[in-house]
Amino acid sequence: MLQVFNQYEMIYAELPFEVEISQVVFIDNGSCHELNDFVKSNLPALKHIFRHRKLEFCYMPAMFDDVMELEGKILYRMPWLKEVDYEKILKLRAIQSEEIESVVHGHSTDAEVVIREQDEKVLIKIDVSRPELYMEQFQHIARRYGDKISHALYSEQSSDPDIINLFFTLMEKKPKGVVREAIEKALVDEDVLSRVVIKKNCNVFLPEYNRMIKMRPMEKTLFFFYLRHPEGIAFKDLIDYRSEIYHIYGHLTNQSDLERIGASVDRLFELDSNAINEHRSRLKSAFEREFDSALAQQYYITGKKGETMNITLPRELVSWEIQF
Repeated sequence: MLQVFNQYEMIYAELPFEVEISQVVFIDNGSCHELNDFVKSNLPALKHIFRHRKLEFCYMPAMFDDVMELEGKILYRMPWLKEVDYEKILKLRAIQSEEIESVVHGHSTDAEVVIREQDEKVLIKIDVSRPELYMEQFQHIARRYGDKISHALYSEQSSDPDIINLFFTLMEKKPKGVVREAIEKALVDEDVLSRVVIKKNCNVFLPEYNRMIKMRPMEKTLFFFYLRHPEGIAFKDLIDYRSEIYHIYGHLTNQSDLERIGASVDRLFELDSNAINEHRSRLKSAFEREFDSALAQQYYITGKKGETMNITLPRELVSWEIQF
């Protein structure tokens, strides 16, 4: 039981939609107009407060209002679309209305904030009797959960700029909760996988998504290497392929010093080094910056620690304009 201002109460919430980690959803049963007006009037400030703590603040009635933002989330989930027609927006808004009505009728308390912590949904009641403390209550919730949740998500690479940038990219682009479920329910009939074309200049292009995937030489080396090995290879066995990895990396890097090239490659095989996992995370980030993980996971290295790792993308979708 969490007590703050002697008014907060923590219980486990059952909701008709999913709440993702790093997402905060404000809901109410419509009885507290003053608090509702406060949230609507201060929505940009509240979003900023939670964003500063690496949390996304969502006010359900406004989640479908910004057409450009919604189009961006649809295209992030469905990158094969060239544009988003307005009929799709109307479908999503109809689903949103159903969800809001379900939430309103299912909750008797005045107002609540819902946060996902590990596998549980945590519900925090807002004290509606103290309007002068509205902002302070929201600030406390952001402090209380923000750093805790973001650290749990990215504890291993919390200082890696690529991971930090990905965190904020996903906060802006990735559809979550009600928005994601509406997109999946109303719009996604079947996922479309793009081909991968490795250009003569070694650029990685996905024509069906019209995306050029930017990555550093070592991440691109691992990407090319695993595309060449659809059978998959455990990280512990990569040292057996040193000469092949060295050859690919030497072709991609701007370095001319052979010893430095060799040292960069050898760091992948050092038992006390986390280099291989860091490069794997950056490779994942390169794709998830561009489109949703439901699709992206086909393009980066996946597998359990200590077991065979591979890229699951069907190789008939890979075209090489250059040979190593």
